[in-house]
Amino acid sequence: RPPLSTTTLSVAPSKSIGSLLGKSLLYCRENGETGAYLYSRWSDTPSALIQHSLLASLTDAAVFASLSSSTSLAQVDWVLESDLNAFCHRFSESMSEGYIDITYRLVDTRTKRLRSSKRFTISSPAPSMDAQGGVDALKNATRELNSQSIAWLTTLIKENQ
Repeated sequence: RPPLSTTTLSVAPSKSIGSLLGKSLLYCRENGETGAYLYSRWSDTPSALIQHSLLASLTDAAVFASLSSSTSLAQVDWVLESDLNAFCHRFSESMSEGYIDITYRLVDTRTKRLRSSKRFTISSPAPSMDAQGGVDALKNATRELNSQSIAWLTTLIKENQ
């Protein structure tokens, strides 16, 4: 199927807070306590995992004429930048969830102007209160983040045509 738009997009890696720069699987509690699971790690940094997942989802959705990561030298119309503020297995009294807090900024590369920005806070219930439950919940939260991000980008494209 043809893409929704002739616009080209580059997805930049997220800028992250220090604790998210490594591959540790983090947990957090309502009182502000955070830590890392001792025997569980991601295959890449949370920011890279989100970037790769979003690129795959955008490709499947056929929203843009072409997509690239920011390491590409190709000229693009828009760049999607982001700040990742949370990516953790969050615990409350009786339950736990995967929790993501990220702000996206869509920048026009020709004018260097911000076209739009949006903060997403996503949570997804964990099937268990251990590291594997956190992984499953964060994978589901990432899928939901991609879905909401694509809906937002699709709306922006339709407004700009």
